[in-house]
Amino acid sequence: MSLKINDFYRAAIECGIDADPRGRETVENELKNIQKEYDRLDNKKKEYFDKDTLFNPYADTRILNIAEDKEIKKILCGIDMQTSELLLADRLNEKNYNIDLIITHHPNGYGFVNFYDVIYMQADKNALHNVPINVAESLTNKRLNEVSRSVYSANHYRDVDCARLLKLNYMCMHTVADNFVETFLTENIKKEKPNTLSDIISFLYTIEEYKISAKRFNPPKIFNGSNKSKVGKFIVDMTGGASFDSAMIEALARSGVSTIIVMNISDKLLDECKKYYINVVCAGHMSSDSLGINLLFKAIKEKTKENFEIIPASGYIFVER
Repeated sequence: MSLKINDFYRAAIECGIDADPRGRETVENELKNIQKEYDRLDNKKKEYFDKDTLFNPYADTRILNIAEDKEIKKILCGIDMQTSELLLADRLNEKNYNIDLIITHHPNGYGFVNFYDVIYMQADKNALHNVPINVAESLTNKRLNEVSRSVYSANHYRDVDCARLLKLNYMCMHTVADNFVETFLTENIKKEKPNTLSDIISFLYTIEEYKISAKRFNPPKIFNGSNKSKVGKFIVDMTGGASFDSAMIEALARSGVSTIIVMNISDKLLDECKKYYINVVCAGHMSSDSLGINLLFKAIKEKTKENFEIIPASGYIFVER
């Protein structure tokens, strides 16, 4: 059996759902509601409906261009694969690299136009951390609307047009990979039962992606608190499209959260954490993204029973798992 682009795409979605911190049942109920919404539309409105949403709950994971629907044997993957990296792919193919698919982690094209839709999953996530659902939904909707306005005027199809002109297969995988890193870290840190923040840092240093990043002078760091600070109730926040609304910090503090483990954090959110005495461990952005991608690739290979070669680029730390 050969692995074509749509097969790969569908497998990535299924694996992403498997790793979703909300649980498969919640995601499948969401998909059922979208199907009902679609069924109520007239034919004119159905013409403009994103039909991928009927099976794909992640707006930031999409096939962006299919130039040739061929078997996927070699993938060029990076954190941000834009026009310069697409030109690199074309140059590598001139050198007989025979790249079948380019994958960007951060969304692009029509995977970026509505990427903010995935932010809504934060409401369910934070409700699992005992934030009242009405509070979680209100703050998440506020953040979603804010982000949607900020990206509305972007040149969404610039890089997709480049892929089309260069006749390159191109897709993005964002939340499907971020789900893996959040779930992996949450489960494994719970097993470690860390007492202090230094215990969390020590655990992160056992993971190859973070070790490599540390050797590149970008190690996991404590942004609020100290090595001796007690962990208490912790959450890992690394999926859901974008950072949450700053007021969510107060809501999490009220729910008893003492420590947040993130891949990055804005000064505004960090100030809120300091205000409510929440410890912040920043694991690292590129390293955390890379861990999620590596875990996703492993899951896709296991699900499809197919193998493919990965060529890492654009800050992606490839580790065979």
